[in-house]
Amino acid sequence: MAHPLQCKAIASAQLKNDKVDAATLARLLRSNLLPEVWIAPQPIREQRALLRHRAQLVRLHTLLRNRIHAMLAHHGCDRASSCWSAPGQAWLAALPLPAASRRVVTVLETIDTLQQVIDRADATLAQVAKADARVKVLHRLPGVGPLTAVITSRRSGISPGSPRRARPPGPG
Repeated sequence: MAHPLQCKAIASAQLKNDKVDAATLARLLRSNLLPEVWIAPQPIREQRALLRHRAQLVRLHTLLRNRIHAMLAHHGCDRASSCWSAPGQAWLAALPLPAASRRVVTVLETIDTLQQVIDRADATLAQVAKADARVKVLHRLPGVGPLTAVITSRRSGISPGSPRRARPPGPG
């Protein structure tokens, strides 16, 4: 697998078609000038997938909470403290709201369930942070928690050790 942005010989060619591009790639490969892409090992790809999954869950969680806040603002209701604590949820349940707005409040069960799933993902990521030496180094920095350390180590240029490079198919 070749790095597409670094294959300037193909991008700057006057004649562009599959046959010409394939010939150019073959020439670059024979000359050992083909820039290869680093493919992350399976454990890192799985951790990245878990991070993406958690991010989507948090976005959905925030969207639902914002929906409730918007509905409360629409009806002129305001609460100085949290709507998500047990007293806050009791306050929400006791509000005299129209049926459509009441349905928005029923989303609280979904928010609670999402929070449990997010907490499980956080626990898994905390285990990753304890097991990975690179993440441990980042986690020691002031203000860097386990989740931030895992995200930083997976998204940054922190070297994953000796990178495994994809080898293009071809004769041995």
